[in-house]
Amino acid sequence: MEKKRVALKIAYNGAAFYGFAPQIDVQTVVGSLVEVLASLGIEALILAAGRTDRGVHATGQIVSFEVPVFWDLSRLKALLNQKLYPHIYVKWIWHVDEGFHPRFDALMREYRYIFTPRLKNIFLSDFISKERVGDIKKLHQALSLFIGEHNFEFFCKTGSDAKSNIRRIYNIRFYSYGILNETVFVVNFLGNGFLYSQIRLIMGAVLAYSRGDINLLDIQNQLELKERSYAIPVSPNGLYLSKVFYEQGKLLGGL
Repeated sequence: MEKKRVALKIAYNGAAFYGFAPQIDVQTVVGSLVEVLASLGIEALILAAGRTDRGVHATGQIVSFEVPVFWDLSRLKALLNQKLYPHIYVKWIWHVDEGFHPRFDALMREYRYIFTPRLKNIFLSDFISKERVGDIKKLHQALSLFIGEHNFEFFCKTGSDAKSNIRRIYNIRFYSYGILNETVFVVNFLGNGFLYSQIRLIMGAVLAYSRGDINLLDIQNQLELKERSYAIPVSPNGLYLSKVFYEQGKLLGGL
């Protein structure tokens, strides 16, 4: 049967899944997608821009797979959203070239970490991390160390299939935001790619410095692979894969 390749931009509630990648006997994002597609008569190998850990969310994950050519994309999107509700939502769908790969064609990725020292609304606890926060000026100071190209071997967990630990972070933006009468802090990381738990370990070290648990030289030495001073990641529930960037024209005519 003749097929065409489609790409989806999806959002999902990571609290409902044991991570993105398929696993045996537990619910994952890919497992749910495969199950729903199978119910529509579509057997698909799903490619993705990145794999998120258990509890990590996405507002801009990109996935792609093949479908029979007779599928109307607007109808496919509507049926997927009906069947994937309430934990996964298809925001956009595109027809893409057969060679499109959401991971290898990506130029940059943006992750967002949302946290607060005092979370009054328990119904937000799956989506905002409650963390001990110290001096905000120190947070800014420490985050700036990570901008640029570095070997992040001491800021990633083992188990990554990455061929290199070298990554470039183009920009880090830190600001406060109001959500349902809660004031939270947000850190946006924009980079060419991120390693397994890299952002959670960076945030753990940065927050530790803000509290005075470690000093700035400890972070600098760890970044330069001299000594691992802090290796406790922050909670995953505040982390979001928010956007994936591609060459202009890669994703056109979305529905």
